[in-house]
Amino acid sequence: MSQIAFKFRQVVQRMWFLPLAFSLVAVLTLLIAFGMARLIPDGLPFTLSSEAVESILTVLASSLLTVAVFALSTIVSALSSASSQTTPRAVPLIVGDRSAQTSISVFIGAFLFSIVGIIGLSAGIYSEAGRLLLFAVTLGVVVLVVAALIRWIGQISAIGRVGETVERAGEAAERAFRSVPGRGLLGCRPLEAEAEGEAVFSRKIGYVQHIDTGRLQDLAEEHELVVSITARPGAYAAPDRPLVLVEGSVDEGLAEKLASAFVVGKARTFDSDPRFGLIVLAEIASKALSPGINDPGTAIVVIGTLVRVLTDRPTDDSELKYDRVLVAPLDANDLMADAFRPIARDGAGSIEVMLRMIAGLKTLARGRPDLEAAATGMIKDAVDRGTTAMSARSDKAALKAAGKLD
Repeated sequence: MSQIAFKFRQVVQRMWFLPLAFSLVAVLTLLIAFGMARLIPDGLPFTLSSEAVESILTVLASSLLTVAVFALSTIVSALSSASSQTTPRAVPLIVGDRSAQTSISVFIGAFLFSIVGIIGLSAGIYSEAGRLLLFAVTLGVVVLVVAALIRWIGQISAIGRVGETVERAGEAAERAFRSVPGRGLLGCRPLEAEAEGEAVFSRKIGYVQHIDTGRLQDLAEEHELVVSITARPGAYAAPDRPLVLVEGSVDEGLAEKLASAFVVGKARTFDSDPRFGLIVLAEIASKALSPGINDPGTAIVVIGTLVRVLTDRPTDDSELKYDRVLVAPLDANDLMADAFRPIARDGAGSIEVMLRMIAGLKTLARGRPDLEAAATGMIKDAVDRGTTAMSARSDKAALKAAGKLD
């Protein structure tokens, strides 16, 4: 996607975006009702007094403010729980939860609708037809609020819980792998050998969040260049770490344009960075295996999620779109290290965790030929770590037996 689409997607995922959108829709609905009322002739068979409509709006306004504050406090508690029990890197997944955002947005939007409606009625700007339309719209808002309340009851039982956070992290990793399928070439040519050319460095320090490969292709075609990307999404960018190596003539202005194709931020994001999703899942397992929590069951659940995500990873590379841009494929050893090395390190003393991890790695080795060598190497590493950490001979024997390769 382009930089504009990427930045718009980031804005849409902000906690304030949907409440703002619903609030604008609420105000617009009242304006439309006021305008349409002029098209309806007076002298209707029945009318509604301002007091009748205003009483309903007052009930909505007084109750929804409390409900909205309660919903927001629940979100804050869920964020704190997720940060302390799983990992702070999983917090954006909860903040960006569409279902929770929608419920809160309905509460805030309906509250603003009620306030604006009460102001309009008190100012006497609604005619008889206008009050009738306002009443009809208010009934629709009541239905939306009731539906949002029922949905919110189901959400508060899961939001911020460890299992729910693991599931969301797994879904984020799956989406990232779908956005960069196969070897993760981003629609570019594979960089098989050592890259050469003039280095272009980042103007900011942070992590590469997005690369506008279409812009790189346009610049390469315009100036007869070959551009090799050396910093994939998720890479750490700094003034001494090149973003690209360029074969061709590059002046300062062109270097600035090439660097501007990279979005560099303070933290890694899940979009276009599948390794980050694996890292977050591994961090959740490591936190569960810490002495303070001591929850090997969660680590086993994470292992199952990691195996599913890597097994279901799309195999077909995206079609070649940018023939003048090269990028190194995702490395299978990096994927294995991101996903399983922290668990092997922190769970080395737990026979249950190690046996489950070795079983999952064997599944990957048998089911994914592209991961076979990396998974086999990780099995050997897990056996070495486990036999060093375990004291019981029976545990060591079981681990060695499980680690034998077919």
